[in-house]
Amino acid sequence: MKKKVATAAIAAMTMTFLAGCSSRGTYAKYLTLGEYKGLSVTKVKTEVTDDDVEAEIESALDENAEYTDVDRAAKDGDQVNIDFDGSIDGEAWDSDTDYDLVIGSEDFQPEFEEHLIGAKAGDTLEFTITLSDDYDGDYAGKDADFKVTVNAVQEINVPELNDDYCKKYTDYDTVDEYRAGVRKELEEYYDETNTETAQNDLLSQILENSKVSGYPQDLYDKCKEEYDANNQILADMFGIDVSDIAGSEDDVKSAVEEMVYTEMLTTAIAEKENITVSDDEYTDYVNSVYEESGYTSAEEYEEDYTKDETVNTILYNKVMDFLMQNATVTEVSEDEYYEEDTEMDEEAYDTEEITENETDAEDLEMTE
Repeated sequence: MKKKVATAAIAAMTMTFLAGCSSRGTYAKYLTLGEYKGLSVTKVKTEVTDDDVEAEIESALDENAEYTDVDRAAKDGDQVNIDFDGSIDGEAWDSDTDYDLVIGSEDFQPEFEEHLIGAKAGDTLEFTITLSDDYDGDYAGKDADFKVTVNAVQEINVPELNDDYCKKYTDYDTVDEYRAGVRKELEEYYDETNTETAQNDLLSQILENSKVSGYPQDLYDKCKEEYDANNQILADMFGIDVSDIAGSEDDVKSAVEEMVYTEMLTTAIAEKENITVSDDEYTDYVNSVYEESGYTSAEEYEEDYTKDETVNTILYNKVMDFLMQNATVTEVSEDEYYEEDTEMDEEAYDTEEITENETDAEDLEMTE
């Protein structure tokens, strides 16, 4: 009954591992590299609004909230810790234990959360709700029976945004400095994300310009192993089953082949342009990322990532930078970018419809 994780988040994390399955071999047997310089690409320029900044700050305030057990009935906005069992048509359906739920968050169906209002720690509730018409799967509109035990009721105390909060929880001394810092971080985040999207567009163009006659099976296997490992990390992170991420066999094959082709293209371009990674570049990179990656030292980082893996990532980044520097990059707003995508989709649909009509006409002539 819990909401599914947004696929966009999954896709974004998966893309960060595209450079992770390399053996950095030569792929001339399978790939004839096409034009890769002088291409044109569109890059989105995201405007960070005041609302974006405030939403980010609100989220941080919520993360730093304190939860206090209270001996009273639960009300809207409280967090309750519950065990529950759900069934549909007499068959077990959904259950969990020691689950924290904020009433009013709509993490569950609103009707479910409403039944918890007025409950105290130790109470056991039994009720039936009707799942919404847009509920996932075959359960939309069905009645679900629940037995819920309330283990605790907690009051949520969100800290006040002031200079003292900033000094305690952030790297800034004042609210104004904090807001300015959040805006800068968001701008950098969006710029990095939009740059990656433009880079992937360039890779798609280069792949279209190139001739590919296959790929080494060992490279595919290595990328598949990396793909599966990434999915498991995501599944553990969000507390879901890994099967909910991977998709169909065709989806998996397509995703892994995207990693394979990325490796082949970037390797070929690096070879042709003599792009390499020096020992100093390797050391500088590790020293710059280990802390933000959650490690206390470069040595600890290197225990989890081999030198080959890290060099591969650096080389991938250098090739991407090279492609962007040698492309004509046009910056547009999000509205312009997605309007352009919509127009392209409509043109593709019109072309497909015309082709189908022409085929029907030819079939009719042949019949006559």
